[in-house]
Amino acid sequence: MKYALRTANGDAGEFFFAYKIASVLKWPCRLFDIDIGIDAQVEIVDEEDETSTGRFVAFQVKATSVEEQNCRYVSTRQLTYWQALDLPVFVVLVDLSAEKLYLHQVLSNRNYPPATEKGLVRIEFDLVNDVFTKDSGAVIAAASEKMALSHVRRHLDIVEEGIKEIREAIADADENPDAPGLIELMEGRTVLRKELAQAGALVRALRAGKKEWKAVADDLDKALQELGGYMQDWNMHRDWDDHGNIMRFIEELK
Repeated sequence: MKYALRTANGDAGEFFFAYKIASVLKWPCRLFDIDIGIDAQVEIVDEEDETSTGRFVAFQVKATSVEEQNCRYVSTRQLTYWQALDLPVFVVLVDLSAEKLYLHQVLSNRNYPPATEKGLVRIEFDLVNDVFTKDSGAVIAAASEKMALSHVRRHLDIVEEGIKEIREAIADADENPDAPGLIELMEGRTVLRKELAQAGALVRALRAGKKEWKAVADDLDKALQELGGYMQDWNMHRDWDDHGNIMRFIEELK
């Protein structure tokens, strides 16, 4: 049985990558037996308490035995797949001759060269700035935190839109309040609080976005206080409260 050079280089590249992640960054690295576009998954560990952050980063390893090679080609299908994933993806060039790694983060807004006639896209590496060092841990961790924050923001954006609607409705009402519209916004607070709770769960699980979550949580409380105060000023708890919902809303704000 032959052990092709290409296979040997590929295996060596993956093992060397895992070794460098574990030895330099002290992070867990899991190599995948089945290649579906991702060769490895790295778990980000907090430097202060050495515990998992719950965040992960995916890596595709490209090995070469050619000295100072600064690019690799990937299919447009692969690139599209990486850009659609809900976790950061890095392409790693492993220079086996020099025993060095180079990192390239795949970004959806990165301006990649046009594909070749065979549908291949050139991934370029800066052999000075992209080289893997201990400082690369901060780059990888920042990418994972940014992605985690985007998951948190999906829920916070909904809450912020609800806050905006509440304040616009109060401003537009002025001297002629739209009681049914304000009541609808009041009843929608359950959805906003659910979205806020989901964002909070992600913040705790991923250790990212705590400051942003707290700011939106405080702003929602203020907006609901403003809404409750406005409804009370216009006696809606007496004139429009057939089922006692407005009164319960006002009471829960105290």
